[in-house]
Amino acid sequence: MAGFVTLITHPGYAHAETRALLVGAWQFKSSLIMDLVGPENDLAAMETLIRGQGASDVTVLRNDGVSRTTVETALHALGLRSKPGDWIFLYYTGHGALAEAAVKGTRDGDTDQFLPLPGFDPDVKDAERFIVDKDFYTWLSLYVPRGVQVLMMADTCHSGTLHRSVDPRAMGMTPRLTLGARNVELGARPAPRFASVLATGDGAGASATRDDLPNLFYIAAARDDQIAWENALPVEGAPTRGFLTWSFEQGVTTSRPDGKGMAADQDGDGTLSIGELGAYLNVQVRVLSGQRQESNIVIPPGRERQGLFATAPPPPAPPAPPPLPGLYVADLKARASVSGDHPWRILTDGQGADFVWDARAQAMLRRTGDIVAQNVKTPAQVRGVIDAWGALEALRPLLSERSARLMVGPLDNGARYPSGAPVTLALAQTQDVAPGPRYATVFNIASDGTIQRLFPVAASDGDGALAAGQSLPVLESQVIPPFGADHVVALVTPQPPQDFRLLLRTVENQRAAARLIEPIRALLIKAGGQASLSIGELYTGN
Repeated sequence: MAGFVTLITHPGYAHAETRALLVGAWQFKSSLIMDLVGPENDLAAMETLIRGQGASDVTVLRNDGVSRTTVETALHALGLRSKPGDWIFLYYTGHGALAEAAVKGTRDGDTDQFLPLPGFDPDVKDAERFIVDKDFYTWLSLYVPRGVQVLMMADTCHSGTLHRSVDPRAMGMTPRLTLGARNVELGARPAPRFASVLATGDGAGASATRDDLPNLFYIAAARDDQIAWENALPVEGAPTRGFLTWSFEQGVTTSRPDGKGMAADQDGDGTLSIGELGAYLNVQVRVLSGQRQESNIVIPPGRERQGLFATAPPPPAPPAPPPLPGLYVADLKARASVSGDHPWRILTDGQGADFVWDARAQAMLRRTGDIVAQNVKTPAQVRGVIDAWGALEALRPLLSERSARLMVGPLDNGARYPSGAPVTLALAQTQDVAPGPRYATVFNIASDGTIQRLFPVAASDGDGALAAGQSLPVLESQVIPPFGADHVVALVTPQPPQDFRLLLRTVENQRAAARLIEPIRALLIKAGGQASLSIGELYTGN
């Protein structure tokens, strides 16, 4: 049936069920830990989503109801009720932090990732007020039978390293980080309070080693050296959400570009695998966070094609068109010049605005806290910037790095490049797809919205064919003014897209990104899951 996709690959389990433990904390009642807004919305969204997947056994813990005892008890109870073939969805949304590890020099490193729960005080060392990553491992190894699959998802930070700061003129993103600058030493933690539910002799117990569990799939919102963020999604005025949670919800509940399956089912075969989900979340989180955050998934070896959950979901819905973006201009004269019939809403307050035009500084800022364009002097230039980002937002749901990913270097992903810095863009093929040639088409959407062709351009580029497994150097350049945010778009298709390349030549050096959306969508649909679309963001400025 059109619009239907299956998440299940468990034909041997006729009565398999999906169960869930959903935990959220956003009110901490602490002078050290700021309250959050997003987890309340995330928790409600995930309960709706998991029940929509057919789960009826759902436990929800929030705020004062979250403690070491309540989480451990609920997980133990789920394990007792579960049987082979079932899925358990273990989800947490809130703050995350690092602490000095009690035992250093192990495979886990010298720090412990932990969740500070409501009432946490690093000086009191109350074990009821925090949970360490090792606690979750021990509980899962003891309380969940091996035939039960576990998807654990944490929309929280893991440490406090940032590649670039957030400009205070853009009041949008909030970090899900606490105690990032303080050396925290946690107190002693109690042993598991319940006996193992597993059968004797299956290798589990209180002395379980730290080998990865064969039934645990883990999705983290950010790498260990990154902060996780929350913001109004998809635009100003929308509920504040964590980037990972919102992307997960969109990937499962909205349709692909052809309208025939889940957005995260990137090969269009009607089954959403864990590997596909991880790839979809990674690219979505990177784009939503302005390259500051990159989700991570841990999959037991050889299980990338594992289907997700134990029940068939309802058909996904087409994505709703986003509302007009909100533009804030502090200078009244400049605000008047951009009022009227334009594709944006004029705001009288900058809190959470999608765009801020600092007319005096001639700079455009986005809600990620980045200066995305400089030397913006006129309403026409303002429109060029906003139109370009509108096109990028329209392309975001189409992103798929199944066969190729555009890499920005030589600095780490998301870094801001200063004036004169060298920049290298390379298109790396990521995994094997169906046999046959692949052809790359690469162009740039400059910070002011103009289109610039990058590949193939010279005669030596040929028809853009990629050799199997080859990393194709695309561009070597230096950063020069005007500064802001450029977006390099790489389209990889099974055949050379001659008509699209002709369109690119036609609109080159024009602010015409919106004209490219539907042709790209058509190419992706025609390729039937064998094409890739990747976008590399390049932030520049001193």
